[in-house]
Amino acid sequence: MINFRYHLVSLTAVFLALTVGLILGTAALNGPAIEAFESNIQSLRDSNEQLRDQAEQMEKDLEDDQAFANAVAPSYLAGQLTAKNVLVVALPGADTAQVDGAVEMLGYAGATVSGRISILDDFFDPANTGALGDLAERTTPETMTTPVTYDGVTAMSYVLAAVTTGEAAGATATITPADITTVITGLTDMEMLTVETPPTGVADGVIILAGPGSTDSDAAERNAGMVALTNEFAADDPTVYAATTDTGDGNPIKTLLAENADTVATVDNVAITQGQIAAVAALADFINTGTVNHLGTGEGASDLLPGAA
Repeated sequence: MINFRYHLVSLTAVFLALTVGLILGTAALNGPAIEAFESNIQSLRDSNEQLRDQAEQMEKDLEDDQAFANAVAPSYLAGQLTAKNVLVVALPGADTAQVDGAVEMLGYAGATVSGRISILDDFFDPANTGALGDLAERTTPETMTTPVTYDGVTAMSYVLAAVTTGEAAGATATITPADITTVITGLTDMEMLTVETPPTGVADGVIILAGPGSTDSDAAERNAGMVALTNEFAADDPTVYAATTDTGDGNPIKTLLAENADTVATVDNVAITQGQIAAVAALADFINTGTVNHLGTGEGASDLLPGAA
């Protein structure tokens, strides 16, 4: 008769057989498995070391390229913007070093910086569009008409561009120092702008320096605001929008290339010396010949420098 003891002995025998099989299988495979595992680890170590060496070499090559660019910049840019007044505008994401570099390149070209301002994040915050519209109405010079628009960024950009360049919609505008002070003070008090070099109200051209564009939850509105501001300056004077990259959805450079390629020059690598040279060279070409260049290394760029092809 098959009883409980029989079942217990049978189950024990089965589990014992499985255990013995696992031990024997592990013993048989343990050596080759460990060897293969160790071989894979060593291969990954070798590959990682090779990639690290390549990265270090690329970094060294880039440093050499920038050192060469710095060395040739004075002679390459010399005289391209002699006696020209250039307004420098920094947007959120623009690193101080790249702005300083662009200003240095303007000096090599013989330009006078007629103002250097930084527009802060809150200027492009969608929640502030109403406040900007109100400020535009209060600060528009008496010689001008406040633009009719529901977009506060566009309205304030129109006024800011006018008082810092001396033109409104491409026509010469009568601007007084008091007008400039009123607008600058209004934006500064709202913590939307800082001033490094006070604008004189005269400009032959504008360089707008930017980072990669906005990527937060309000990115679409913020990036559209950067484009709107750029277009208001471009309506007054030759304008270059120089950013660190053209990548990312909604990047302002992509929009400018798609919609304003004939009215705004662009540079997509201004984080490096070559891009800063390109930004100044593009502005010089725009002012002197009316040529609108799109420079850099991105998809929409035609050359690294004007006429390089």
